[in-house]
Amino acid sequence: MAAAIWMIIYDLDRTHSDRYLQWFDDVHIPEKLARPGYSWAAHYQITTNDDSANARYVALFGGTDSSVFYNPSPAQIKPRQTPETRTMMSYRSNSKMLILTEEWIVDGDSRSLETRSQINAERISLTLFNANENDENLGAWLVQDYLVNSAGSGVTRKYLASTGAARHVVVHEMGMEEVSHRSIVDGSSSDWSAQVSNYLSYPAGAPVEARRVWPGDS
Repeated sequence: MAAAIWMIIYDLDRTHSDRYLQWFDDVHIPEKLARPGYSWAAHYQITTNDDSANARYVALFGGTDSSVFYNPSPAQIKPRQTPETRTMMSYRSNSKMLILTEEWIVDGDSRSLETRSQINAERISLTLFNANENDENLGAWLVQDYLVNSAGSGVTRKYLASTGAARHVVVHEMGMEEVSHRSIVDGSSSDWSAQVSNYLSYPAGAPVEARRVWPGDS
């Protein structure tokens, strides 16, 4: 089975952030993890818009495969929410939801033979994009050019979305001191990268970086 993620990217009203984050950590995450097939969770705050009126977050829920998130589906879960959950959800805005299946994972400059399912890095960079019918070229570029140029720079994960505005997702895991490129095409100056940059689009927003807020440091 291929590892899967339910990803939610959203803005949060800063005036309610303390109450919301306590609920999210102490109530919402345990409720999700109690469901069959849910295997892990992580919560990140996006750091590339610190001056905006709202904070922005990325919630990740891992599953054994994508079928977990369709039985029940997010749309079927919503009417069953408790009054408290509905109140907390009202503090969110500009939400984008994707259901993702992992294609491959590379750790440093060598391809991992086994999936390391949980994302738990201190920081991540996140790129959600479409290839506009150039998917074969994109896949070849990612494996033959992008990964070669980013070798040794941490864990890189590639996902396909079955639900959501973007079809392709790349997550790069980083430590606190590691320097990253927000966009996947920033990591290479090759002619092939220039070609790829011409057809990529970002329907879910520009690439971002984020720091982990849950789980906290032990």
